Formats: sequence, C-alpha cells, structure tokens
Amino acid sequence: MNLILFFLFLILSLAVTSSYFFGKSKFSPAKLFIALWLMAISISQLRLSPNEMPWDNKFWLILIGFLALFILFFILFSKFFNKKLPIGIISTDEPSMLFFWLLIAMTIASIIGNAYIFYKFGTLPILSSQPDSFRFVINRKLFGLWEYASLLPRLAIPFSFFYIIAFKPKKWIKAALIANIIAGFAVLALYTSRLVIIFPILISYFTYLIYNFKTFNFKKLAGASIMVLLVVLIISIAIPAFRQSITYRNYNDPDAEKDPFSYISRLSGLNVPKEFNFIVPIYIIPTFNLQAMMRATDFYNQSNIYYGKYTLSTFNPALKFVNSQIDLKVPWKDLFLPWWVTATYLFSWWADFWYLGLLIGSGFLALVLSFVYSYATKKPNFFSIILFSYFSFIAIMTIYTNYFQRSELYIDLVVIIIFAIIIRFRFYDFKFKN
Repeated sequence: MNLILFFLFLILSLAVTSSYFFGKSKFSPAKLFIALWLMAISISQLRLSPNEMPWDNKFWLILIGFLALFILFFILFSKFFNKKLPIGIISTDEPSMLFFWLLIAMTIASIIGNAYIFYKFGTLPILSSQPDSFRFVINRKLFGLWEYASLLPRLAIPFSFFYIIAFKPKKWIKAALIANIIAGFAVLALYTSRLVIIFPILISYFTYLIYNFKTFNFKKLAGASIMVLLVVLIISIAIPAFRQSITYRNYNDPDAEKDPFSYISRLSGLNVPKEFNFIVPIYIIPTFNLQAMMRATDFYNQSNIYYGKYTLSTFNPALKFVNSQIDLKVPWKDLFLPWWVTATYLFSWWADFWYLGLLIGSGFLALVLSFVYSYATKKPNFFSIILFSYFSFIAIMTIYTNYFQRSELYIDLVVIIIFAIIIRFRFYDFKFKN
C-alpha cells in the first residue's frame, strides 16, 4: 500500500510541477507549494527509518484538509486581487546611481560585520571546530543588527541580479554587480549554512522566472531550472558533509572524516546502503518534519493549545525593548525526537488553534501568496517581483518551518521597502517582454 501511495503522490506532484511551468497560471507560488507538499507526502511513504511511524487516519485527514482549504482560499483571493489590482505604468529607465552604490555598500557592511564577529569571538563558523553550534552562539551573544548586517548579501545578491536583468546597465556597472554577487556568496559561505546560501540563489531564480513571464523560452528556462536544482542539491549535500566531518570526527564519530554522513545516518536510523548515505540530509527534511507534525497533532488538543501565544512569541526580540515578552515554554522533549525541533509551517497554527489552525493557517498563506502573485504579474516592478520571489521561497520553506516566525523576515521586508522607495517603484515599472 505504501508503494502505491508513493507513486500516486509522486505522479500528482509531477503533474502540478508541470502545470507550474506550462499551465495557465505559470510560476504560481501556490502550485509550487502544492507540488512540494505532494512530493514530501510521496517520499514519506518510503519509511526508510524505524523512527518513522505509520500515519493514522486523523493525520491523513489533517494534511488533505489543509491542502484543500489552501487551494480553495487561493482561488477566492486570486479572483479578488485580479479585479482590484491595476495594471502598472510602463518604463525601463535605469534608476539613480544611489541604488547601485547601496548594493555595493551592503556587501561592504557585511564584510565589516564579519570582521567584527571575528574580532569579538576569535573565529567564524567556517573556521570553528563546531560550525553548527557556533552560529547559535553568534545569534545569542551578538546584538541582532550586527548579525543581520553580516548576512546582508542574502538580499544584496538578488537585488544585484535584478538590476542586471531588468535595467541592462553599462558594462562597468554590470561587472561591478557581478563582482558584488561573487563577493556576497564568499561572505555567506563563511556561515556553512545551507539556508543562508540557498536563499539568494532561489530568490534570484524566481526573479528570473517572473521577469520572463511572457517570453517563455523552454530551452533557457529548462537550462536555468536544471542548473539551479543541481546547485541546490549539491549545496544541500556538501555543506552538511563539511560541517559534520568537522564537528563529529573528534568526539562523536571517529569515522566522520571518511564518511561525514555516518553520524546522522545512525542517528536517524535510515536504512540505506552506506554508499548512499549522502541522501540522508535531503530525505529527512520532508519526512521527519511531517513525522514531527504528526506527533504534534497527537500531543496538542483543546486543553493545551496556546491560543496565539506561540505565533506572537516571534516578536519577543522586539518586545525586549519595552520590557514585555510572551512567556511560553514549549515541551520539545515531549513532542519530538531529541535532535529534531521543526514540524512544517502547520505546526504553529495547530499548536495555537488546534483544528481552527488549519483554517487560519491555510487562509493566511493563501492570502499572502495570491497577493504577491497577482501583484507581480499585473504590476511588475522591483517591489512586486522581489516580493513574489521572497514568498515563493517561503512557499518552499513551509515543508520545513513557518518562516513567518523568523524575525529576519520582517527586517528583510523593511529593507525591500526602503530600496523600492529609493528607485521609486511606482514610476519605474516595466512591461514584461513581448
């Protein structure tokens, strides 16, 4: 039965993926979201680890109900926004040089930020004996804006990419922006984090997709998509291999240097041949997150939900400044495996509102994704396209976590708005190529 479900959801996922590229609503983040969740459900049916428990009927109904509600809300909201949002003004004028110099300044600021981190701690994640834990040390002990400044290439890279493809700048500006992108990736590599490096890659990719919305060229699109997929897969495998070979070889796993995935393979109990251990980091993200979500649905009920406190605890860092924080302790040890603490986008809504969370969570996500898609396709400009790209990335992240609960999201949005104002996004719109 599991094998039948595996192929059924795999086929459904591939069908939605095909519609994402070739269907009527090309590049819709809703289709991306549905395709990814169907693929995750498919892969989860393989149950390659003894830690993966069979899904009960309640969990199946929760998943199907959540996806069905999302589709319904997305259709309704899309109809509303398509009627209300006007078509944008047409212009391809290059923005002022302030935009260009700010992109360069962002990368310089990140270099200064990382130099300060090195001065304060005497090392950086890539040089640390424990790259994983050191990133959390920085997060806890460093003032938030310093840490954010050190990671500014996350936005500087896709902004620079947008500048190049949208405004066709002079040769020396283009060369400087390409150098800015390369320098940005070099800075981000210091953190040995998949998410940090993959983020600007995918934002730039989605920017490329929506910019070429009308001029669909199969050859170019296929080439770009395959290249991005391969790069993301390589990063998803190589970075955990690098981190684990350093972290575990001395005291947790003497074989880590020979096989950097040996520790995580034994920890997860994944039943695969040793030569295929490299797939473990990719496999456990969708499967163990869904397993964790199933545990959450069994743990939380009407008597122990948080009634919104878990969602609002996102803003605790900001509430520190007014000496008012939301006191909330989540029993992670009772909920999940000791080494796993994420449970998809749906977890926070379920923990806060139980079954009502399915309605609120699906409706909220559908509202956001339908708006950014309608906005980017009807009124394409820097602001709408970057928003579309950012939230397309968030659609991917839903299988892992609720990205709306990450404080950097809101700082990122402020930075995006500032740049949009600088280039006067209301006037520097551009028509999709005919």
